Amino acid sequence: MTNEELLEKIGEFIQPLVNGIAHLKTEVSHLKTAVDALKAGQDDLRAEMATKTDIKQLEQKIDQTTKDHEERIEQLELAHHKN
Repeated sequence: MTNEELLEKIGEFIQPLVNGIAHLKTEVSHLKTAVDALKAGQDDLRAEMATKTDIKQLEQKIDQTTKDHEERIEQLELAHHKN
C-alpha cells in the first residue's frame, strides 16, 4: 500500500468524524441559543415579580386600611347605640 492510498484510507475514516464534529457544533450552537432565550425569559419574570419589600409594604397598607375601617365601624356602632 502506498502512502497516497494510506492517506486516502485515513481520510475516509476521518471524514465521518469531521462531519460528526460539525454537526455537534451546530447542535451546541442551538442549545446555547435556547439557554440564552430561557435566561432572558427568567430575567423578565424576575424583573416583574414583587420583591419582599413590595409585599411588606402592601401588608402594612392593608393592615392600616383594616385598622382604619375597624375604628370607623366602632365609631358608627357607638353612635348608633347612643341614639
